[in-house]
Amino acid sequence: MFLQFTLPLSVNCLFIPSPMEEIEIRLCKTWDECVQCEEVQKQVWEMPDYRDVVPANLLITAIKNGGILVGAFDAERMIGFAFGILGSELADGLPRYKHTSHMLAVLPDARVRGLGAQMKWFQRAEALRQGLDLMTWTYDPLQAVNAALNLVRLGAVARRYYRNAYGDMTDALNIGVASDRFEVEWYLKSPRTMAHQTTRAQSQIPQDASYIYQVEFNNQDLARIVGVNAFHGETLLVEIPADFNAMKTRNRPLAVEWRAATRETFEGAFASGYVACDVHQAMGEKGNRRVFYVLRQHVENFI
Repeated sequence: MFLQFTLPLSVNCLFIPSPMEEIEIRLCKTWDECVQCEEVQKQVWEMPDYRDVVPANLLITAIKNGGILVGAFDAERMIGFAFGILGSELADGLPRYKHTSHMLAVLPDARVRGLGAQMKWFQRAEALRQGLDLMTWTYDPLQAVNAALNLVRLGAVARRYYRNAYGDMTDALNIGVASDRFEVEWYLKSPRTMAHQTTRAQSQIPQDASYIYQVEFNNQDLARIVGVNAFHGETLLVEIPADFNAMKTRNRPLAVEWRAATRETFEGAFASGYVACDVHQAMGEKGNRRVFYVLRQHVENFI
């Protein structure tokens, strides 16, 4: 049975028992670990060359100067990692230091349930050890699994949207679709984060929540937006594809349509004071899995 862990700040490594193996999560400090991280990147994102890979020489420099590279290992084989660097941003005109997380990945043949979340909690513990209380990172808002990890499992929020953040990407997962991203804000000491550390959150949708999209499923069982409603009320529900990667493979023009529509919706909602703070999943009338972002007003309630 997979076990959930709460990480104290003094933890240097973490063992996750599973039926097949014992996985160790630890800080990476060596050149060999950085080289292994290069290979995991290439496999997970199916990168055709090294242009998009964070190279070992940059990884080793970063971790010697405030960066954090967390690795998940089966024996001495890296099967996943989380990597970030020390960053800063202006808050009320003053610099605020933070941890800027850049990449999180697990090899396809090693996706033990919850491993990504465990690496993020480990990363949080290390950031707290450095005296930081904020972590930010970006992710594709149409990736439902990542959305659930970031907002539901970790308790982060998103209220910033970046168009084509990484330009025209060449890896197999992203080619042909604009690289729009949410920026996640994870307030490491907030009551919301602390609650998500000890309790598996359950999404509760107010009855008066407003559904922004009218959606139909085509003969490929893929969702298409057929109508858009105006923003109304304290809570909005914004549907996204349940499996955006499958949509990109089976019907890339439809994936591009979803990117354009949700770009306009999220930018408008964030400009109007809404914050993405939860993800709700449900089954449709025809057995289709439906995934909705929950956007609410008053960001101060979630940080």
